[in-house]
Amino acid sequence: MKLQRIAAITERVLRQLAHDRRVLAFMLLIPAAAMILFGYSFSGDIRDVKVAVIDEDRTDLTASLLDSLTADEALLVRVVPSGEDPERLLLEEGYQGVIRFPAKFTSLYYAHFAMGVATSAQGRIDLTLDESDPQIAAAIQKSLADALMDLGEGGPVDVQIQDLYGVEVRFIDSFAPAIMGLVVAMISTVLTLLSIVREKVDGTFARVWVSPVRRAEFILGYVLAFGLVALAQSLVVLGIGGLVFHIVINGSVFWAFLCVILFAVGSVGLGTLLSAVAQTESQAIVSFPLVMLPSVLLSGMMWPVQAIPAVLRPLSYLVPLTYSNRVLRAVMVKGLAPWQEPVGFAGVLAFVVLTIAAATLVLRQQSRRSD
Repeated sequence: MKLQRIAAITERVLRQLAHDRRVLAFMLLIPAAAMILFGYSFSGDIRDVKVAVIDEDRTDLTASLLDSLTADEALLVRVVPSGEDPERLLLEEGYQGVIRFPAKFTSLYYAHFAMGVATSAQGRIDLTLDESDPQIAAAIQKSLADALMDLGEGGPVDVQIQDLYGVEVRFIDSFAPAIMGLVVAMISTVLTLLSIVREKVDGTFARVWVSPVRRAEFILGYVLAFGLVALAQSLVVLGIGGLVFHIVINGSVFWAFLCVILFAVGSVGLGTLLSAVAQTESQAIVSFPLVMLPSVLLSGMMWPVQAIPAVLRPLSYLVPLTYSNRVLRAVMVKGLAPWQEPVGFAGVLAFVVLTIAAATLVLRQQSRRSD
């Protein structure tokens, strides 16, 4: 073993990297982007959680509680009329918690120390939570507890929490839909990207365009192949989640699979788009993290979108996985149909239409260059 030969090989590899400006740029951009995204994402606090308040008591005490809740930066509080159905507010109006002060709450609150004699009477607050995201649910409970602590002396308060879905939703129940979307996005995008780039490098890509195969047939072939791959991946993830971790699935497994396959179709289109800027497999591999890093950090997968700092939050709505998370959690945890989560469902459909249309244009341009 000679150091000269080792040094020569090292020099050769470095020269190859230096000549490939795209790979060199990605090598410098990816660590910088990762550090910035991780740093900003981990520094955020949960804010702007939509909470509805039903005040059936209408006293100075409930007004004081309402003021404390409104002043809490974690909550976005709105008072709604008495008689509103908490479940409807959560499932149809997009609220993530409903706090109800029943009639006689104030009198029961102070009755505990009436005439200096302790009684069994105590004030009660009804709290209905959308527990599809346990971190959001915990933030609402903490804000309500802090507001009660600000009241000072008085009797204890019984906060009765209603489970919207009939069972306690754990973090794994909320995390599993996000994992399904992420796995499908990663595999479908990277396999499409590498497959097309490999065909370009081998020269088979140019031969496709002089064959009877049409561009639409080419794209549909990829979509069908990776749609089946996505279905198999989803079966594996869902099967392990159900059998090993006993995740909660309140909704239709059929709708969940349909949403996953739709997202896989969009990911195939995204992989085709990335292949337009990658001429070699090395460029394809190093460009992939620029797509995946924002997907993991800004989609609400690891922590709620409300916990992402305001400076980065608008970027969350440009990340397709954000919408996949929303619609899959709505179907699997909340038990809704996909269209009952209109923002998430529309986002996934827009992702599919835009990426497939753009991929068609990209392939058309590449076919013209090869002619």
